[in-house]
Amino acid sequence: MPKRSRAHVEQMVEAVSAPTFHDPDFNAATVTSVLHHALRNDIISLALSPGSHLRIRDLRDRYAAGATPLREALCTLAGEGLVEAEPQHGFRVAPATRDDLCSLALLRGEIEPMALKLAMQTGDAAWRQGVIDSYERFAKVRSKIGDERPIDRDWENQHRAFHLALIAGCNQPQIIAMMARWYDLCDRYRRLASPNLGATAGTNGDHEELVNAVIANQIDHAVEILRRHVDDTTRRHLAYFEPSGEA
Repeated sequence: MPKRSRAHVEQMVEAVSAPTFHDPDFNAATVTSVLHHALRNDIISLALSPGSHLRIRDLRDRYAAGATPLREALCTLAGEGLVEAEPQHGFRVAPATRDDLCSLALLRGEIEPMALKLAMQTGDAAWRQGVIDSYERFAKVRSKIGDERPIDRDWENQHRAFHLALIAGCNQPQIIAMMARWYDLCDRYRRLASPNLGATAGTNGDHEELVNAVIANQIDHAVEILRRHVDDTTRRHLAYFEPSGEA
């Protein structure tokens, strides 16, 4: 298992103001949080492959950290569905399966359009502006047909932020938190099914249609676009599990 330097682990944390391991205020809870983010990023990016065993002795070397905060971080990730705890065997990365993807798609296909509809019914001007701003940030990094670059964290973050911005106006924190967790789980399937950014370009039109429908307050049209978007994305991801789509 390739080793991560402490500096590299710290850089993987999304919060740029995060303290370092050498900060005197860097307590046990902060160490666990940093490790949680580092492990989460490695799992979503497939640096830690689906189904792979997560042996504490290997992780201690990889992340330059102690066993206790590593176990705490792994337990948190298990609660998020990215890691599985195996009795007598420790932990492993949650496997990527067709059934799991179908379950995620079913949940997302029902809950996300419902949340968008509620957001459009109750959201204010500030929410709509937030959707526009998020789309404009995503548009700067979105893919083009033939783009051979691998999917990177910047693209994933902006794509995720746009979809979460769409439902932020629903004012239902539990729903938004669930959707955020489901996006993490879905991101792995996107990377498995899409070898590069060019493979994601086909859905760019959906994102533009969505933001235009939000601006025009076309509720039914926006919900229809989002349902289609989720269905099309799911079909593309399911192709990975077909004989011709296996990597």
